[in-house]
Amino acid sequence: MERRDFIKNAGVLSAMLLAGKGLAATTGCNKLHSLKSFGIITGNTGGKWLEENPKEGLKLIADLGYKELEFGGDFGLGFDTAKKYLKDLGLKPLLGGSSMYQIAKDKDAFKKAIKNTQDWGMKYFVCYYPFLDGTQVVPLDQWKQICEWSNEAGRICKEEGLEFLYHNHNYEFHITEGVIPYDIVLQNTDPELVNMEMDVYWVAKGDACPVTYMKKYPGRFPVLHVKDMDYTPERGFAYVGQGRLDFPEIFSYSKIAGTKHYIVENDQPKDNKECIIASGNYLRNMKFPLK
Repeated sequence: MERRDFIKNAGVLSAMLLAGKGLAATTGCNKLHSLKSFGIITGNTGGKWLEENPKEGLKLIADLGYKELEFGGDFGLGFDTAKKYLKDLGLKPLLGGSSMYQIAKDKDAFKKAIKNTQDWGMKYFVCYYPFLDGTQVVPLDQWKQICEWSNEAGRICKEEGLEFLYHNHNYEFHITEGVIPYDIVLQNTDPELVNMEMDVYWVAKGDACPVTYMKKYPGRFPVLHVKDMDYTPERGFAYVGQGRLDFPEIFSYSKIAGTKHYIVENDQPKDNKECIIASGNYLRNMKFPLK
């Protein structure tokens, strides 16, 4: 993508953020829709509170209307107890995963991670971090290598009955050798093997627009990480519905994007329980049109 296009997309994002959450849900003549289901990633969003109160926390999650879970571990309950408890609550284990280091270099760990997702009955295996070490600014040829690793991981996952997803952060939007790496990832991975778990917060943090990518690469985004951005200059995390991202507008492109699952996440909530409650209440009650 040329720099003038990047600047244009950043402008679209700014307009979207300033438009206000109610705008997309009240303009046009489209019928308004609600989410049929939504979920939560428990590790960081639930944090220490969920660790210390696993049964209470999971029951609250279910009572608030969450249906799907993204997680690792067994909540300290033991595998058999946790699996039965989730089933009793009507909570579906949906996503788990690993990092590119395990995927590309530690094959035994990759196999173990795949088996873990299978044991839980999950549908998706996610690569949460695409680099082999802490370096996050890499040349273009390394991004292409990441695509090759992802395609191979996607092939293995497909053989194992799983769908492979790539999770983004903001470094995918740092212009590298004149292009945006997220475009490289989307253009050089096979949609039959690799799709995206788009984290809308990190797209915005990278000065890009989620809707732009949904329209540019239709059908590639089966899962969204629903994460909001606060109004501070640092653009930190906010409870879903209390920040600047226009979720009705983003969700209105769900059909185009191929989105089937909406997973609440907050990397550093001020209060884990409050975040879970506020975000769940917002998603349960929000309305949006479909493009």
